Amino acid sequence: MTTNRSPEKPRHIDARVNRIGTDDLIKAFGAPDGVGDLATLRAFVGARLRRPAWPLPEWTAAIRSTPTADAVLAEAAPLLTGVEVTGREHGRSRRYGFHYLNWLSPGVHAWLLTGDDQYLHAFERHFDDWFEQRDSVTGEWPGLDVIWYSLGTWARCRSFLPTLEVLTDSALSDRVWGRLVATLVGGARWAYDEHDVFRHGNWQLVCATELLHISAVLPDLVEADSWAARARQRIDEHLLLDVYGDGGHYERSPGYHKMCLSALQTAAVIDSRFAEHPKLTAMHDWLCELVSAGGWIPHLQDSHIEWPALSLLRGSYVLDNPLLARVAAQWLTPSDFAVEAAALPAQKDAARQQRWMDTVATAYDRKVPAPPPSTVLADSGYVILRGDELRAVINYGPHIEHELESHSHRAVLDLVLDGWGQPLLWEAGGPPSYDDPEYLTWYQSGRGHNTVLVDDQELGTDRGVSIEPLVDTGHVAVFSGRHSGNGIPQSRTIAMVREEPAFVVVSDSASADGHGFRACWQAISPWRQIGSLAYNASAPDGPGLLLIETGEAETTEVATTEGVARRPLAGGVAEYGPLHSLVLTRDSGVFTTVLVPHQGAQPADVRVTALGSSLTVDHGNTVDRIDAFSWVRTVGGLLSWATGWRIRELRDHEQTLFRSAAEVDVEATVVDDGLRFEVTCAGRCGLWVPLGEGLLLNGVPITAESDDEGWTHLTLPYAGRWTVEGPRHA
Repeated sequence: MTTNRSPEKPRHIDARVNRIGTDDLIKAFGAPDGVGDLATLRAFVGARLRRPAWPLPEWTAAIRSTPTADAVLAEAAPLLTGVEVTGREHGRSRRYGFHYLNWLSPGVHAWLLTGDDQYLHAFERHFDDWFEQRDSVTGEWPGLDVIWYSLGTWARCRSFLPTLEVLTDSALSDRVWGRLVATLVGGARWAYDEHDVFRHGNWQLVCATELLHISAVLPDLVEADSWAARARQRIDEHLLLDVYGDGGHYERSPGYHKMCLSALQTAAVIDSRFAEHPKLTAMHDWLCELVSAGGWIPHLQDSHIEWPALSLLRGSYVLDNPLLARVAAQWLTPSDFAVEAAALPAQKDAARQQRWMDTVATAYDRKVPAPPPSTVLADSGYVILRGDELRAVINYGPHIEHELESHSHRAVLDLVLDGWGQPLLWEAGGPPSYDDPEYLTWYQSGRGHNTVLVDDQELGTDRGVSIEPLVDTGHVAVFSGRHSGNGIPQSRTIAMVREEPAFVVVSDSASADGHGFRACWQAISPWRQIGSLAYNASAPDGPGLLLIETGEAETTEVATTEGVARRPLAGGVAEYGPLHSLVLTRDSGVFTTVLVPHQGAQPADVRVTALGSSLTVDHGNTVDRIDAFSWVRTVGGLLSWATGWRIRELRDHEQTLFRSAAEVDVEATVVDDGLRFEVTCAGRCGLWVPLGEGLLLNGVPITAESDDEGWTHLTLPYAGRWTVEGPRHA
């Protein structure tokens, strides 16, 4: 929701910031002896300038004769003709981004690649024009200057510090060189004044890292030490208060997380103390947890679709961590990997540089450990459930405030699914621009997510979410949560079976009369009805998703609508396209939805039968029976395995398999003619299992008492996960 409160301090733009003349600039460097004009100041700075964190000469040398170089020249081409430098045609929000001046950088890059001075002169002309007109530019956000605000000063410094290194010794005029330095100094002064106390969010964090950056590159500036001290203090505070223990950034958005991580990588290159901070390691691990088999992270909480491979490779360099390079190599071609690695400056420490070269040389030869079957990012509020091909990402986190507008979407206990490297169940994600007329009504709205809406209202900011401990018995993972963000209690359970045929069951409930409930399901392919409350969404050659709702057809209204969302494409590209909504409306808030992924274009023949609280999913040879706290699979009419969570008794169709004295999670698997139990208990617990010979507890032979009814009694001595082997299976 838009706020009228200024997101930053009252205006503090004065001549120290935006009216820095030659004399002021010389004084900013301490008025060194013999420096009396821009030419001599330029020579002084050029002799003492330190290298930026990510220098351009290495990068341009690495990309030369690659498709990236071709893309740079294409981006630079408009500069040769002309650009309207006030950005007046870019709308309310995009106009701020235009004045980051990222559009100017390709001119310098193209000049370095080609040696053609026409690109340098184009950069000079447009920057000078911008400098002349910048103070006449006004924005539409109350209290937020278009030029002098946190993201503007951050972005221009991030771009212009590497540019300054290569342009100081170039044909660029002294006048424009001086204006370039004045822009950097003015931005740093504004940022220093602005960020005198901690505040949450990405704006301050990234701004602080560039304040540290300029103090390192231009240490002769009189204010450099004070800038560095303030920057370090703010960065320390953000690592403490703005990065969760699980590594996620405060705003819970993959896009803003990666932006903050990139800024912190810069800080870590300048000050190794930040590279050693455990939160920085955790931020890289967070990306590894959320990345899909296709190499992308879903566009959660106003994010873009993020491709983290290059960030992880750079993280390997910054943290001296070879594993991150191996993870990145999964989604980078050897040539792209080599180009990015070559663009990073040589480490000053010879031993560390040799380790980095060894990391680069062996990244494709070393195996990457498989991700865990499930991950709970408890502070960020995400759960990831994984199978061999299928993956679910579940959102249960809080609504988070922001400097200007919250990026938290109006959905909770929602999920996305992907399989075979492609989205199966998707969501609206982030908008092309925050000026998009459907930003709040589609992209942020619950109607663009996989959730149950109540009446026509949007989810409140106070969601009252509570979740049960995640159950993962091996074959089945179960997430359960409840919330009251729509004004009434609602609950959702998401259960995934991993063994083929793998699928997901989503059970929703709400106990309230007089309301209308809409279950919304989103796919990037159109939904096609193939049976009573059965729908399939599939790409022409697959993969696809079969959705079966178990409710009665006469009590459900069905509608399909179309919105817009990004989808990941090959080569690290994401493009906008249709997002297809299947909306099931009822007077009851009870929905039980079976989601069956399939690799090909056509789904398998699946029959779903609901009887009371039980659900039977029949794939033909394989049949699953699912109850509120148990899941039993038979293959060819014979028990394959059974699992239960928070139970005292586990049954298949015919018989009781297991009893316990307290609630446990248990998985029973048929092995030869016997049963193998995996039991997780919260404390000392008695068990009863079928009779057998050679009973083993965690591989240790034990003697246990048996009764006349065919049960053996044993005791699990303390909390943990235990394996019981030896019981017979009738």
